[in-house]
Amino acid sequence: MANITLRDCNGTIYGIENLEYLDMSGFICKVLSVHLLSHFPKLITLIAQNANLGIGLNTLKTASEFLKMNLHLQHIDLTKNSIQHLPDDLFDHLFRHKLSIILDRNNLQSLPNFPSKPNTIQEISLKYNKISCLSKDNIANLNIIKPSSVFLRGNPIECSCNTLSFLKWVHHSGLISDVDEIECVLQNGTLAILSHFLRNLKTYEISCQTELWITLASCITSFTIVALIFGIVYYRYRFAFEYFFLTIKMKLRHYQPLLEEFNYDAFISYSHTDKTWVKTLHDRLQPKGFSFCLDDKDFLAGVNIAECIVKAINSSRKVIFVITEEFLKSNWGTYEIEMTRMHAFREGRESMVIVILKDNIKKDKLPKALKEIWYKVVCIVWPSDSVAPYNSEEMFYEKLCIALSEGRTKMSENK
Repeated sequence: MANITLRDCNGTIYGIENLEYLDMSGFICKVLSVHLLSHFPKLITLIAQNANLGIGLNTLKTASEFLKMNLHLQHIDLTKNSIQHLPDDLFDHLFRHKLSIILDRNNLQSLPNFPSKPNTIQEISLKYNKISCLSKDNIANLNIIKPSSVFLRGNPIECSCNTLSFLKWVHHSGLISDVDEIECVLQNGTLAILSHFLRNLKTYEISCQTELWITLASCITSFTIVALIFGIVYYRYRFAFEYFFLTIKMKLRHYQPLLEEFNYDAFISYSHTDKTWVKTLHDRLQPKGFSFCLDDKDFLAGVNIAECIVKAINSSRKVIFVITEEFLKSNWGTYEIEMTRMHAFREGRESMVIVILKDNIKKDKLPKALKEIWYKVVCIVWPSDSVAPYNSEEMFYEKLCIALSEGRTKMSENK
């Protein structure tokens, strides 16, 4: 019956119940009936090359019914049927003999899911398909089935570190019968005879381990470099990041900064060793109508101090830094300068900073963040010699009042 052209295989063949050999090569079996072979109970050999079964078999709703009545089968040849995969239950029967299954020249990329039963399959031929390696599941299945021979010639077998476990299995299992005829593709794209490659498998495994460690070391090095870069960037702009996150955090807590007016004329940043001097400053200027934010009297207990600082800066028209030797040693002093600089830049209020220099502090000793906005800073020096008329406390307070009054009109009107 070979090469008889049938339009489809959607039917049943009757009248030759004792048939043992059937060659249906060339049939057009895109449409296939599960009962096509059901009246061949003694069939031993089924040849179905180039019969379009790659389509037909996968259209069956119950593929297990297709060979259900052919339990004496020993040889099945499905060569050249454009098969990409076979139904899982196609061979799930208690055949009387071990099967030889020929699946050459198809489009298989892995081993079909044969029933995991020992001593059911004699031979599996997968020549000239598209198999680069067998998966762990494929290998486990073959270890259970234990066929006498598996043929893989003509497949693009990959000989690389990625397929090392498969290659080791081929080397030790002895199930692949045509290793002397298989060409495998090396990592550099060249071809090698698989049996020759397997002779040096141990050496290749060591090179793969070395390559793995080199790759791992490269990844760790790259990660370290990236982390270092991020660390440097974060350290360089840490105050900008913190200011950003604190403002977001305050917004989530429904804190809304005032746009047109401020709660205070100034927030005073100082070292606590200068607490007495700052209180004197506060008491001297408050009667003149100025309001000040001081941490001792205005920061709420239990609230994160960083949040209190940012809120105080946002709520004040000016920020006064009392720069002394102790202030320069203070981490919080530096932090307040950085937060003020961030706020001034973000809000376009670079002229909001007033610096009071005490202890004969020179400009070169000032924090870098303050130097960067120095051209916008109002600097007033606390008199070291009160006798000099141009350097008296009265002149100091007069200058400070003028600096504090700048831009205060709107606030005064609102009050």
